[in-house]
Amino acid sequence: MKKAIVWACVMAIAGSVGFAGAYFTAQTSVPENIISAGTVAVTAAPDSGAISMENLAPGTPTSRVLTVTNTGSLPVDVSVTEAKRAGITEFYNALTCSVSTTGQPVYEGALAGMQTAPVRLAAGESAELEFAVTIPVEAPNTLVGDYVKITLYVDAAQAL
Repeated sequence: MKKAIVWACVMAIAGSVGFAGAYFTAQTSVPENIISAGTVAVTAAPDSGAISMENLAPGTPTSRVLTVTNTGSLPVDVSVTEAKRAGITEFYNALTCSVSTTGQPVYEGALAGMQTAPVRLAAGESAELEFAVTIPVEAPNTLVGDYVKITLYVDAAQAL
C-alpha cells in the first residue's frame, strides 16, 4: 500500500509539472506589406519612320537618331534589330549601317540582319542611337531608284 501511495504521489507530481510550466509571450503585427515585381518597358522616339531616308547616294552616309527611353523600374539592356517588310531585296542586301551612342559604336555591318550590341539604361534613362546608312560606292547602277521598307525592333531585357 505504501508503494501505491508513493506511486500515486509521483504520478501526481509528474502530471502537475506539465501543467505548472508557464512561458511569457508577446506578439505585434506589421500590416500592409506589399511585394511587387519591377517592370521592364521602353519607348522609342520618333515612334514611326525613325530612320526614313531619301536620295541616298553611294558612298555618302545619311544619319538619323532614334531616342530610346527606359520607362520601366528596372535597369535594362536595350538592343535594336530590323526586319525587311517590302522593297527590292538586292538594294536591301547592299545597304550598310553603323549605329553608335555617345560616340561608341554598337553595330557596324550590313543593314540586313542588323543587331546592335546591348546598351545599358537605368530606370528613366535615355540613349540616342545614331543610325548611319550607306550605299557602298561599289554598288551596281541597277540600284538607282530602288527602295526598302524596314521595321526596327527595340528589345529590352532586365540587366543582370
